[in-house]
Amino acid sequence: SSTKNDFFQVWAVLMVTLRYSVKVGRPYGRSKKLTLSDMMSSLWTANLLRSKTSMLLVAVPLWLIWSINALRIIGYFVASERASRINQENLRLVTDYMRYEHELSDAQMGTDPVTMRGYKYLVYGEDKQERRVGAPKFRFRLDVEHERLLTAEGVWSLHDDQLLGAQADAQNRFKDVCLSFALYKLLRRRFHNLPSHEDAQDKTRQLILNGVLQGAGSDKGSSSSERAFRITEIELSFLRDSFHGNHAVMFVNGFPSRRLLLSVVLVSALSFLAYPVYYIPRRSTNAANLEAVVTRGVPVTFSILFLIILKEFWEIYVYVFSQWTMAWMLCKYIMSPKLQCSLMRGVVRLMHRLITRGRWDQQVGQYNLLIQCPMLKLYLSILRPTTVKLQTHVMKAVLETLKDLQSPQSLSSYFPNAFGSNRAAIERFSWANEFEADTHRILVWHLATCLCEIQLCGNTAASLKPFWLRPRLFVHRWRSSISEAMWGDYVVSVTLSNYCAYLLTGVPRLVPDNGLVSRKVFYVVRHEVYSATLRCRSLQDIHKRLVGKPASTDGKHEATVKMGAELARQLLETYTEDNAWQILSKFWRGFLLHLAASTKAERHKTHLQGPVELITHLWALL
Repeated sequence: SSTKNDFFQVWAVLMVTLRYSVKVGRPYGRSKKLTLSDMMSSLWTANLLRSKTSMLLVAVPLWLIWSINALRIIGYFVASERASRINQENLRLVTDYMRYEHELSDAQMGTDPVTMRGYKYLVYGEDKQERRVGAPKFRFRLDVEHERLLTAEGVWSLHDDQLLGAQADAQNRFKDVCLSFALYKLLRRRFHNLPSHEDAQDKTRQLILNGVLQGAGSDKGSSSSERAFRITEIELSFLRDSFHGNHAVMFVNGFPSRRLLLSVVLVSALSFLAYPVYYIPRRSTNAANLEAVVTRGVPVTFSILFLIILKEFWEIYVYVFSQWTMAWMLCKYIMSPKLQCSLMRGVVRLMHRLITRGRWDQQVGQYNLLIQCPMLKLYLSILRPTTVKLQTHVMKAVLETLKDLQSPQSLSSYFPNAFGSNRAAIERFSWANEFEADTHRILVWHLATCLCEIQLCGNTAASLKPFWLRPRLFVHRWRSSISEAMWGDYVVSVTLSNYCAYLLTGVPRLVPDNGLVSRKVFYVVRHEVYSATLRCRSLQDIHKRLVGKPASTDGKHEATVKMGAELARQLLETYTEDNAWQILSKFWRGFLLHLAASTKAERHKTHLQGPVELITHLWALL
């Protein structure tokens, strides 16, 4: 019937539109076959619409919806091809630019990572510059003084501005968005094995250590750590949207206003289509046909319309309320004096409060090998890992260790640094660091930390049943009489120890070792712990079973569990309890930074799509 034909045409157009709409926000296909498939579906739908539609009110919005969808398919394919080329060129351009960026600064004035003087890192507009070839080296060079080019130094140059000035933006919340965008352009080179020429001048490292982390270890440590992770969360947000979204394509020429305008027009057409669709059943003169076919068509059509409209609104939200929009607005504000008005400043401040995508929730996964050995608890920890809020003094302690590093090479000195370079102690405990893989090192020191924590629990350990415990702090601050310094070392040690163990459970697997080796070692040690603590009913029983008898550490053939127990026993016998926790705290802080620097960029890239891990934030800072 004509009624059935109308519904068939409506559904055909809507399903093709929905098929393309669900791809919004995802990376474009690597093959042109995806575009060909979308175009073939669109042409098939157009052929259906060629037949005379019984209702003009149905035909007009259908053709409009089809036209918008076809324009988006073709337009995005053309734009993606062009954007891919531009992004690749920009990657090379930034790499070449950083080769001579240090030559653009006044040697007499020097550089200042606090005021960003001398930091001509590219923020915006480099793609629009004419590249000059200068003798005698005949390299492409950019005109950094051009009004259409914005650098990090230029962002900080607005000292008296009511939005970005020193008084208005004292905490650098707005300026740091531009800085994160500049650092994102530098960071993405790691994924393409491109050289970091600026490392020879050590400028970026000085920017992080003496600029971003200024005050770490003092009363300003909390604000410094907050700023450091605020910069990395925005920086990693750009990376995630670039690798696991299509923001890099959509924003290649600025804000994607045309794309979003098409979404608004499409939503309007879909909303209008609901009106004639509602009256399609009334055109039927066959009551039986009305009940069998037509009345079921209206709710189905409305459901499809709702899904598409919802997805279009989601697309608008994804692009408008993103850090890319924030960076674009700030760059336009800085480069266009006409936009430096109270209205624009109000819009920027409002958008800054509304944009929450990409922010880090500061939750870190936790895993305790002594209480999560049973297979059921292991599977539950993998499916739904326990997370805790990263305490401020833990972040401060890790960044303080980062700030104290003398050079990138000192990242591997975490073991002697833990003992304060005490040669006698280093030689005595050297066996606890002589492992071929970091997985062994994590497990041995994690078990030692867990056993030291049980020792710290005292008499309450007898009432703590392993099966009902979760990997959190076993000692409560309000019940404990330990000193403030020791409490801080305890929290840092246990939090980071449990976090490193969590990295081995198969959820993120962000460790430098081979994945198969790491997985096998972890499950073998888990089985050892389960066998050793099978009959233990409390944490006190576990401690007596494992630490009760000394274990030999002459060779590498000792079980990992025994080595962890021996390390805990030696620490508690050699040092006072507060000194033992201080050593554990220093070890885990340095070792986590070592893990972050040693893990390949591709592994961080894989896990950028989900919640960003602490180790990835530290990797971005190194």
